[in-house]
Amino acid sequence: FTCCLVVVFVIVRVICLGFFFKFIIFPNIKTMKEKAIIEKVFPRKHDTPIPTLLKFQNGQLGAVSKDAIQFCRLTRKRGKESAAKVAMVTANDQIYHGAIDAGEAASLTDTYICVRNKITNKVRIIPIEQATLNNNVYNTLEHKPLPIMTAEHTKAVLLKQFGGRKAARYASNQENNKVNVEVLKNDLDNTVRETDFTSEVVEKPDTEHNFDILRPKFNKDATKLEDIYDVNDIVPAELLERLDQEAKVVYSTTIDKLPIKSEYLCNCIKRIQDSSPTPAGFLNLKLIIYMDCLLNLLKTRVRSIKSVELSGITEKAENDVRTRFSDPHSKPFSRTSHTSEKALCHFIVLALIISENFTVDLNILAQELCVSKVKLIKFAHIVNAMRSAKTDLLTLRLPSKMTALAGGFSRKSKK
Repeated sequence: FTCCLVVVFVIVRVICLGFFFKFIIFPNIKTMKEKAIIEKVFPRKHDTPIPTLLKFQNGQLGAVSKDAIQFCRLTRKRGKESAAKVAMVTANDQIYHGAIDAGEAASLTDTYICVRNKITNKVRIIPIEQATLNNNVYNTLEHKPLPIMTAEHTKAVLLKQFGGRKAARYASNQENNKVNVEVLKNDLDNTVRETDFTSEVVEKPDTEHNFDILRPKFNKDATKLEDIYDVNDIVPAELLERLDQEAKVVYSTTIDKLPIKSEYLCNCIKRIQDSSPTPAGFLNLKLIIYMDCLLNLLKTRVRSIKSVELSGITEKAENDVRTRFSDPHSKPFSRTSHTSEKALCHFIVLALIISENFTVDLNILAQELCVSKVKLIKFAHIVNAMRSAKTDLLTLRLPSKMTALAGGFSRKSKK
C-alpha cells in the first residue's frame, strides 16, 4: 500500500510540473504538433542580391572572430559568355571563393528556405542562393609545375617505398653507386684552379701560434729569469688585489685546517708560514690559492665546470678560472682537452715562480697532476722549462736558449 502511494505521488507531481511550465512560465510557446502559419513569402528577384548560403568544400571555417571575416559578391565575365556570380570570403590571411548557383539545375529552379518563429509559430519563406567555397591555395597548387622525374628515378622511388627489403636495398645500392660527372668535373676544376704548381715552399704548421693559446704571455727577449713572466699576465692584477684577506687567513691558519688537499701546495704554504711575513710571501699565497683551483680543474672529469667547486677558500679565484679556462670554441663553461692543456701550462709556470731558483721537482709535479713524466716534460718545454741533465728537476730557461721541441709534438689550432 505504501509503494502505491509513492507511485501516485510521483505521477501527480510530474503532471503539475508540466502544467506549470506550459501555461504559466511559457504560455506563448506552441507545440510542434500544431500547424505553422505562413506569414509572408518573399518573391525571387534576379536583379537584386538575396541571402547566400555558404558551404565549405573541405570541412568548415575554424574559430575566427567576426571582425576578421569579410564577404563579398563578384561578377566574373569571360568574353561573350554570360556573367557568372562568385562568392568570396576572407578570413584572416585565407581566401575562399566559389561560384554561386553553379550547374544546370540551379538555372532551372529556385531555392527557398523557411524561417520559423518558435514563439509565434509563424513562418517566412525566403529565396536564397547557394555557393560551395574552396581555399585559394588549391588554385595555386594547380598552376605550380610538378617536377618531372625520369623513369629510372621513378622506379627507384617505387622500389624504396613499396618494395621489399631486398628491393629497397638494391635501389639504395644503385643510387649510391651513381657518379655525377658534372659534380666531379667542377670539383676537379676548382682543385686545379686553387693549386699553385709554381710554389715549391711547403707551409709548416704554425705551432708557435698554437702554443701561445695554451701558455701565458712571456717576454721572448728577456735576459733574466725573473723577467720572463709577469705575474699579472698569469693571474689578473684585479683578482690579486681582492685576495688580500684570503691570503692573510691562509697565513694564519694551520695546515691541517686548510681546505687544500694537495700535499705539494700545503708544503709550499708551510714554508711561507715558517718565515717572516713579506709582500712576496703573501703574493705567493695568492698564487697558491689560484693553483689550487687549477689543480682541482685538472683532476675533475665533468664536461661542464659551471657548477663544480674548484676552491674551498674563495669563489673569486674559481670564477676567474671558469671564465678564462673554459673552451671558447665550445659551449659556455665546457671542459675539453683545451681546458686541461691550458691549465697544465699555467700550473707549471706558477709552480716555477713560487719555487726557489725557478726549479721544481718533476716527480712531485707528475704525482700531483696525475700525468706522466713524458707529457709533463713536453708541456714544460712549451712554457720555457726543461729537465736538467741527469736529474728530475724542471728548470726555467731563457726563451733565447730554448731549442725546438723534439718528438713532433704539435697541436691543431681551433679557428
